[in-house]
Amino acid sequence: MITRTDADRLRALRAAGPAVVSVYLPIPVDLAEHRALGTRARELIKTAASREPRAGGSQVRDTDIESVAGAVAAHSDEWLGRTAAIFACAEIGLLQMITLPGHLTEQGMVSDRPYIRPLLIAMQRNPAYRAALVDTQHAWILNITDDQIETVAERTDRGVRSPNFAGWYGLEAYRIQQRIMELSRQHFRDTIGILERPANGEHHPIVLGGHEDEISQFVAALPRTIRQNVAGSFSVDLHTATPGRVRELARPVLDRWSEQTEAQLVDEVLNEPPNRSVTTELGGCLSASRARSVAQLILPDDQLVPGFACDDCGALGTTAQDCDCPDPTDACHPVPDLLDELASRTLDGGGTVTSVRNPPFTAAARLRFPLATVAAG
Repeated sequence: MITRTDADRLRALRAAGPAVVSVYLPIPVDLAEHRALGTRARELIKTAASREPRAGGSQVRDTDIESVAGAVAAHSDEWLGRTAAIFACAEIGLLQMITLPGHLTEQGMVSDRPYIRPLLIAMQRNPAYRAALVDTQHAWILNITDDQIETVAERTDRGVRSPNFAGWYGLEAYRIQQRIMELSRQHFRDTIGILERPANGEHHPIVLGGHEDEISQFVAALPRTIRQNVAGSFSVDLHTATPGRVRELARPVLDRWSEQTEAQLVDEVLNEPPNRSVTTELGGCLSASRARSVAQLILPDDQLVPGFACDDCGALGTTAQDCDCPDPTDACHPVPDLLDELASRTLDGGGTVTSVRNPPFTAAARLRFPLATVAAG
Protein backbone atom coordinates (compact mmCIF):
# COMPACT_ATOMS: atom_id res chain seq x y z
CA MET A 1 0.00 0.00 0.00
CA ILE A 2 1.26 3.44 -0.90
CA THR A 3 2.22 5.75 1.95
CA ARG A 4 2.27 9.52 2.28
CA THR A 5 6.07 9.36 1.90
CA ASP A 6 5.67 7.53 -1.43
CA ALA A 7 3.16 10.13 -2.64
CA ASP A 8 5.46 12.97 -1.58
CA ARG A 9 8.35 11.46 -3.56
CA LEU A 10 6.17 11.34 -6.65
CA ARG A 11 4.95 14.90 -6.12
CA ALA A 12 8.54 16.12 -5.99
CA LEU A 13 9.30 14.85 -9.51
CA ARG A 14 9.24 17.36 -12.35
CA ALA A 15 9.94 17.29 -16.08
CA ALA A 16 10.86 20.32 -18.17
CA GLY A 17 7.50 20.10 -20.00
CA PRO A 18 4.37 17.95 -20.26
CA ALA A 19 6.24 14.68 -20.65
CA VAL A 20 5.13 12.72 -17.55
CA VAL A 21 2.52 10.02 -18.20
CA SER A 22 0.16 8.94 -15.41
CA VAL A 23 -2.29 6.06 -15.93
CA TYR A 24 -4.85 4.61 -13.53
CA LEU A 25 -6.27 1.35 -14.87
CA PRO A 26 -8.68 -0.99 -13.03
CA ILE A 27 -7.65 -4.62 -13.51
CA PRO A 28 -10.52 -7.13 -13.98
CA VAL A 29 -10.54 -10.40 -12.08
CA ASP A 30 -11.43 -12.27 -15.29
CA LEU A 31 -8.14 -13.02 -17.06
CA ALA A 32 -9.93 -13.20 -20.42
CA GLU A 33 -10.47 -9.45 -20.23
CA HIS A 34 -6.75 -8.71 -19.81
CA ARG A 35 -5.88 -8.98 -23.51
CA ALA A 36 -7.34 -5.54 -24.18
CA LEU A 37 -5.67 -3.78 -21.22
CA GLY A 38 -2.48 -2.79 -23.04
CA THR A 39 -4.50 -1.22 -25.86
CA ARG A 40 -6.70 0.58 -23.35
CA ALA A 41 -3.63 2.02 -21.59
CA ARG A 42 -2.33 3.38 -24.92
CA GLU A 43 -5.73 4.95 -25.65
CA LEU A 44 -5.86 6.66 -22.27
CA ILE A 45 -2.40 8.16 -22.76
CA LYS A 46 -3.06 9.35 -26.32
CA THR A 47 -6.39 10.91 -25.32
CA ALA A 48 -4.71 12.68 -22.39
CA ALA A 49 -1.91 13.90 -24.66
CA SER A 50 -4.40 15.32 -27.14
CA ARG A 51 -5.96 17.40 -24.35
CA GLU A 52 -2.60 18.85 -23.32
CA PRO A 53 -2.60 22.45 -24.61
CA ARG A 54 1.17 22.69 -24.99
CA ALA A 55 1.87 21.38 -28.49
CA GLY A 56 -0.82 18.73 -28.13
CA GLY A 57 1.24 16.55 -25.84
CA SER A 58 3.98 16.14 -28.42
CA GLN A 59 6.59 15.77 -25.67
CA VAL A 60 5.18 12.37 -24.70
CA ARG A 61 7.56 9.75 -26.01
CA ASP A 62 6.43 6.58 -27.72
CA THR A 63 8.85 4.69 -25.47
CA ASP A 64 6.91 5.87 -22.40
CA ILE A 65 3.61 4.81 -23.93
CA GLU A 66 5.01 1.36 -24.67
CA SER A 67 6.62 1.13 -21.21
CA VAL A 68 3.18 1.59 -19.62
CA ALA A 69 1.49 -0.86 -22.00
CA GLY A 70 4.29 -3.38 -21.46
CA ALA A 71 4.01 -3.11 -17.67
CA VAL A 72 0.27 -3.78 -17.88
CA ALA A 73 0.82 -6.81 -20.12
CA ALA A 74 3.57 -8.23 -17.90
CA HIS A 75 1.93 -7.74 -14.50
CA SER A 76 -1.86 -7.53 -14.88
CA ASP A 77 -2.33 -11.09 -13.62
CA GLU A 78 -0.65 -10.00 -10.35
CA TRP A 79 -3.07 -7.08 -9.90
CA LEU A 80 -6.45 -8.84 -10.06
CA GLY A 81 -9.29 -6.78 -8.66
CA ARG A 82 -7.08 -3.78 -8.00
CA THR A 83 -6.16 -0.55 -9.80
CA ALA A 84 -2.75 -0.20 -11.41
CA ALA A 85 -1.20 3.26 -11.11
CA ILE A 86 1.71 3.61 -13.56
CA PHE A 87 3.94 6.64 -14.01
CA ALA A 88 6.45 6.95 -16.85
CA CYS A 89 8.83 9.60 -18.16
CA ALA A 90 12.13 8.58 -19.77
CA GLU A 91 13.30 12.20 -19.58
CA ILE A 92 13.58 12.00 -15.77
CA GLY A 93 14.16 8.24 -15.54
CA LEU A 94 10.72 7.46 -14.16
CA LEU A 95 8.86 4.18 -14.47
CA GLN A 96 6.92 3.32 -11.33
CA MET A 97 4.06 0.91 -10.78
CA ILE A 98 1.80 1.01 -7.71
CA THR A 99 -1.21 -1.20 -7.04
CA LEU A 100 -4.14 0.42 -5.26
CA PRO A 101 -7.03 -1.35 -3.50
CA GLY A 102 -10.29 -1.71 -5.39
CA HIS A 103 -11.33 -0.15 -8.67
CA LEU A 104 -10.71 3.57 -9.13
CA THR A 105 -11.96 5.48 -12.17
CA GLU A 106 -9.77 4.73 -15.19
CA GLN A 107 -7.80 7.79 -16.16
CA GLY A 108 -4.83 9.02 -18.16
CA MET A 109 -3.00 12.29 -17.59
CA VAL A 110 -0.06 14.03 -19.25
CA SER A 111 1.66 16.83 -17.35
CA ASP A 112 5.04 17.99 -16.12
CA ARG A 113 4.67 15.89 -12.94
CA PRO A 114 2.85 12.74 -11.80
CA TYR A 115 -0.89 13.10 -11.30
CA ILE A 116 -1.59 12.27 -7.64
CA ARG A 117 -5.25 12.94 -6.81
CA PRO A 118 -6.37 9.30 -7.32
CA LEU A 119 -3.48 8.20 -5.08
CA LEU A 120 -4.74 10.50 -2.34
CA ILE A 121 -8.25 9.09 -2.70
CA ALA A 122 -6.97 5.52 -2.41
CA MET A 123 -4.97 6.36 0.72
CA GLN A 124 -7.91 8.18 2.31
CA ARG A 125 -10.48 5.44 1.72
CA ASN A 126 -8.23 2.49 2.49
CA PRO A 127 -6.57 3.51 5.75
CA ALA A 128 -4.62 1.24 8.02
CA TYR A 129 -6.98 0.17 10.81
CA ARG A 130 -7.33 -2.03 13.86
CA ALA A 131 -9.81 -4.87 14.09
CA ALA A 132 -10.67 -5.76 17.70
CA LEU A 133 -12.65 -8.95 18.25
CA VAL A 134 -13.96 -9.02 21.79
CA ASP A 135 -16.25 -10.99 24.05
CA THR A 136 -16.36 -11.19 27.84
CA GLN A 137 -13.45 -13.63 28.04
CA HIS A 138 -11.45 -13.27 24.83
CA ALA A 139 -9.87 -10.55 22.73
CA TRP A 140 -8.02 -10.60 19.42
CA ILE A 141 -6.56 -7.37 18.06
CA LEU A 142 -5.21 -7.09 14.52
CA ASN A 143 -3.44 -4.33 12.61
CA ILE A 144 -4.61 -4.44 8.98
CA THR A 145 -2.98 -2.48 6.15
CA ASP A 146 -4.31 -3.37 2.71
CA ASP A 147 -3.25 -7.03 2.28
CA GLN A 148 -1.01 -7.16 5.38
CA ILE A 149 -2.44 -8.48 8.66
CA GLU A 150 -0.52 -8.43 11.95
CA THR A 151 -1.73 -9.84 15.26
CA VAL A 152 -1.12 -7.20 17.94
CA ALA A 153 -2.52 -9.08 20.92
CA GLU A 154 -4.51 -12.21 21.68
CA ARG A 155 -6.01 -12.85 25.07
CA THR A 156 -8.01 -15.64 26.69
CA ASP A 157 -9.14 -14.78 30.19
CA ARG A 158 -9.19 -17.22 33.04
CA GLY A 159 -12.25 -19.39 33.05
CA VAL A 160 -14.92 -19.12 35.72
CA ARG A 161 -17.41 -21.61 36.98
CA SER A 162 -20.65 -21.95 35.07
CA PRO A 163 -23.39 -19.52 36.12
CA ASN A 164 -25.81 -22.45 35.91
CA PHE A 165 -24.28 -23.86 39.10
CA ALA A 166 -26.42 -22.91 42.12
CA GLY A 167 -25.61 -23.37 45.80
CA TRP A 168 -27.90 -23.11 48.78
CA TYR A 169 -30.61 -20.50 48.17
CA GLY A 170 -28.76 -19.32 45.06
CA LEU A 171 -26.00 -17.60 47.07
CA GLU A 172 -23.28 -19.48 45.23
CA ALA A 173 -24.81 -18.56 41.86
CA TYR A 174 -24.87 -14.91 42.92
CA ARG A 175 -21.19 -14.98 43.90
CA ILE A 176 -20.28 -16.63 40.62
CA GLN A 177 -22.25 -14.07 38.63
CA GLN A 178 -20.51 -11.22 40.45
CA ARG A 179 -17.16 -12.85 39.77
CA ILE A 180 -18.01 -13.19 36.07
CA MET A 181 -18.96 -9.52 35.86
CA GLU A 182 -15.78 -8.40 37.62
CA LEU A 183 -13.58 -10.54 35.38
CA SER A 184 -15.37 -9.21 32.31
CA ARG A 185 -14.85 -5.61 33.42
CA GLN A 186 -11.17 -6.27 34.06
CA HIS A 187 -10.85 -8.04 30.71
CA PHE A 188 -12.43 -5.06 28.95
CA ARG A 189 -10.11 -2.65 30.77
CA ASP A 190 -7.05 -4.65 29.74
CA THR A 191 -8.24 -4.77 26.11
CA ILE A 192 -8.90 -1.03 26.13
CA GLY A 193 -5.39 -0.48 27.45
CA ILE A 194 -4.00 -2.16 24.33
CA LEU A 195 -6.22 -0.08 22.03
CA GLU A 196 -5.03 3.10 23.74
CA ARG A 197 -1.51 2.45 22.53
CA PRO A 198 -0.98 4.11 19.13
CA ALA A 199 -0.03 1.87 16.21
CA ASN A 200 3.20 3.13 14.65
CA GLY A 201 2.68 6.45 16.41
CA GLU A 202 -0.83 6.96 14.97
CA HIS A 203 -4.38 6.35 16.14
CA HIS A 204 -6.10 4.42 13.34
CA PRO A 205 -9.81 3.67 12.86
CA ILE A 206 -11.05 0.74 14.91
CA VAL A 207 -13.51 -1.89 13.70
CA LEU A 208 -15.07 -4.08 16.38
CA GLY A 209 -16.18 -7.69 15.91
CA GLY A 210 -18.09 -10.13 18.08
CA HIS A 211 -21.62 -10.71 19.31
CA GLU A 212 -23.85 -7.63 19.34
CA ASP A 213 -24.66 -7.55 23.07
CA GLU A 214 -21.04 -8.00 24.12
CA ILE A 215 -19.85 -5.38 21.63
CA SER A 216 -22.41 -2.97 23.13
CA GLN A 217 -21.02 -3.62 26.61
CA PHE A 218 -17.49 -3.07 25.37
CA VAL A 219 -18.34 0.18 23.57
CA ALA A 220 -20.02 1.49 26.72
CA ALA A 221 -16.76 0.92 28.60
CA LEU A 222 -14.60 2.77 26.05
CA PRO A 223 -13.23 6.21 26.96
CA ARG A 224 -14.26 9.02 24.60
CA THR A 225 -10.78 9.25 23.06
CA ILE A 226 -11.04 5.64 21.86
CA ARG A 227 -14.77 5.63 21.09
CA GLN A 228 -14.37 8.47 18.59
CA ASN A 229 -12.05 6.24 16.52
CA VAL A 230 -14.57 3.37 16.28
CA ALA A 231 -15.72 3.10 12.66
CA GLY A 232 -18.38 0.47 13.37
CA SER A 233 -18.80 -3.21 14.12
CA PHE A 234 -19.70 -6.56 12.61
CA SER A 235 -21.00 -9.86 14.00
CA VAL A 236 -18.66 -12.81 14.09
CA ASP A 237 -17.94 -15.87 16.23
CA LEU A 238 -14.48 -15.40 17.74
CA HIS A 239 -13.91 -19.15 17.81
CA THR A 240 -14.26 -19.57 14.04
CA ALA A 241 -12.93 -16.21 12.78
CA THR A 242 -9.80 -16.11 10.61
CA PRO A 243 -7.70 -13.05 9.70
CA GLY A 244 -8.94 -13.17 6.10
CA ARG A 245 -12.56 -13.39 7.23
CA VAL A 246 -12.07 -10.48 9.63
CA ARG A 247 -10.70 -8.29 6.83
CA GLU A 248 -13.60 -9.30 4.56
CA LEU A 249 -16.19 -8.37 7.22
CA ALA A 250 -14.44 -5.14 8.16
CA ARG A 251 -14.30 -3.77 4.59
CA PRO A 252 -17.99 -2.77 4.25
CA VAL A 253 -17.88 -1.28 7.76
CA LEU A 254 -14.99 0.99 6.71
CA ASP A 255 -16.74 1.88 3.45
CA ARG A 256 -19.87 3.02 5.30
CA TRP A 257 -17.76 4.94 7.81
CA SER A 258 -15.86 6.66 4.99
CA GLU A 259 -19.06 7.74 3.23
CA GLN A 260 -20.64 8.98 6.45
CA THR A 261 -17.50 10.89 7.44
CA GLU A 262 -17.30 12.60 4.05
CA ALA A 263 -21.02 13.50 4.06
CA GLN A 264 -20.68 14.93 7.55
CA LEU A 265 -17.68 17.02 6.47
CA VAL A 266 -19.61 18.49 3.52
CA ASP A 267 -22.55 19.36 5.82
CA GLU A 268 -20.23 21.01 8.34
CA VAL A 269 -18.51 23.10 5.68
CA LEU A 270 -21.78 24.21 4.08
CA ASN A 271 -23.28 25.13 7.47
CA GLU A 272 -20.21 26.86 8.90
CA PRO A 273 -21.08 30.21 10.53
CA PRO A 274 -20.29 33.18 8.27
CA ASN A 275 -16.98 34.07 9.92
CA ARG A 276 -14.99 33.62 6.70
CA SER A 277 -12.98 30.70 8.09
CA VAL A 278 -14.34 28.52 5.27
CA THR A 279 -14.66 29.04 1.53
CA THR A 280 -16.76 26.95 -0.84
CA GLU A 281 -15.67 28.80 -3.99
CA LEU A 282 -12.87 27.73 -6.32
CA GLY A 283 -11.59 31.33 -6.50
CA GLY A 284 -11.42 31.54 -2.73
CA CYS A 285 -9.50 28.27 -2.56
CA LEU A 286 -7.03 29.50 -5.18
CA SER A 287 -6.42 32.74 -3.27
CA ALA A 288 -6.10 30.92 0.03
CA SER A 289 -3.64 28.44 -1.46
CA ARG A 290 -1.41 31.22 -2.71
CA ALA A 291 -1.34 32.71 0.81
CA ARG A 292 -0.75 29.22 2.32
CA SER A 293 -3.83 29.59 4.51
CA VAL A 294 -5.52 26.29 3.54
CA ALA A 295 -5.75 23.97 6.53
CA GLN A 296 -8.00 21.41 4.81
CA LEU A 297 -8.82 21.23 1.12
CA ILE A 298 -12.03 19.40 0.14
CA LEU A 299 -12.35 18.20 -3.46
CA PRO A 300 -14.84 16.16 -5.51
CA ASP A 301 -13.65 12.76 -6.67
CA ASP A 302 -13.57 12.93 -10.45
CA GLN A 303 -13.97 16.55 -11.54
CA LEU A 304 -11.15 18.12 -13.59
CA VAL A 305 -10.64 21.88 -13.96
CA PRO A 306 -8.07 22.98 -16.59
CA GLY A 307 -6.19 26.15 -15.71
CA PHE A 308 -2.86 27.91 -15.40
CA ALA A 309 0.01 27.90 -12.93
CA CYS A 310 2.90 30.31 -12.47
CA ASP A 311 6.14 28.95 -11.05
CA ASP A 312 7.45 32.52 -10.51
CA CYS A 313 4.75 34.16 -8.37
CA GLY A 314 2.92 30.99 -7.30
CA ALA A 315 -0.45 31.97 -8.77
CA LEU A 316 -3.03 29.40 -9.78
CA GLY A 317 -5.98 30.47 -11.90
CA THR A 318 -8.51 29.60 -14.54
CA THR A 319 -6.86 32.07 -16.93
CA ALA A 320 -3.29 33.27 -17.49
CA GLN A 321 -4.37 36.75 -16.41
CA ASP A 322 -4.75 35.50 -12.82
CA CYS A 323 -0.93 35.70 -12.64
CA ASP A 324 0.58 38.92 -11.22
CA CYS A 325 3.84 38.66 -13.13
CA PRO A 326 4.72 41.47 -15.61
CA ASP A 327 4.24 39.14 -18.58
CA PRO A 328 1.70 36.44 -17.61
CA THR A 329 1.86 34.84 -21.06
CA ASP A 330 5.53 33.96 -20.56
CA ALA A 331 5.35 33.22 -16.82
CA CYS A 332 2.23 31.01 -16.72
CA HIS A 333 1.82 27.58 -18.23
CA PRO A 334 -1.34 25.51 -18.69
CA VAL A 335 -2.10 22.67 -16.29
CA PRO A 336 -4.59 19.88 -17.03
CA ASP A 337 -6.15 19.99 -13.56
CA LEU A 338 -6.11 22.96 -11.19
CA LEU A 339 -7.53 20.78 -8.42
CA ASP A 340 -4.48 18.52 -8.56
CA GLU A 341 -2.23 21.60 -8.33
CA LEU A 342 -4.30 22.84 -5.37
CA ALA A 343 -3.95 19.47 -3.66
CA SER A 344 -0.19 19.36 -4.12
CA ARG A 345 0.31 22.91 -2.87
CA THR A 346 -1.94 22.29 0.13
CA LEU A 347 0.21 19.31 1.11
CA ASP A 348 3.37 21.39 0.58
CA GLY A 349 1.93 23.96 3.00
CA GLY A 350 1.24 21.38 5.71
CA GLY A 351 -2.51 21.13 5.05
CA THR A 352 -4.64 18.05 4.43
CA VAL A 353 -6.62 17.02 1.36
CA THR A 354 -9.96 15.20 1.58
CA SER A 355 -11.94 13.83 -1.35
CA VAL A 356 -15.73 13.63 -1.12
CA ARG A 357 -18.46 12.14 -3.28
CA ASN A 358 -20.63 14.50 -5.34
CA PRO A 359 -20.37 17.71 -3.29
CA PRO A 360 -22.27 20.86 -4.39
CA PHE A 361 -19.00 22.72 -5.00
CA THR A 362 -15.91 22.47 -7.19
CA ALA A 363 -13.59 23.02 -4.24
CA ALA A 364 -13.89 24.06 -0.60
CA ALA A 365 -11.38 24.78 2.13
CA ARG A 366 -11.08 25.33 5.84
CA LEU A 367 -8.69 28.21 6.40
CA ARG A 368 -5.99 28.96 8.95
CA PHE A 369 -6.98 32.63 8.90
CA PRO A 370 -9.98 34.48 7.43
CA LEU A 371 -10.32 34.82 3.69
CA ALA A 372 -10.66 38.61 3.97
CA THR A 373 -7.08 38.66 5.24
CA VAL A 374 -6.05 36.51 2.28
CA ALA A 375 -7.67 38.92 -0.16
CA ALA A 376 -6.08 41.92 1.53
CA GLY A 377 -2.65 40.33 1.39
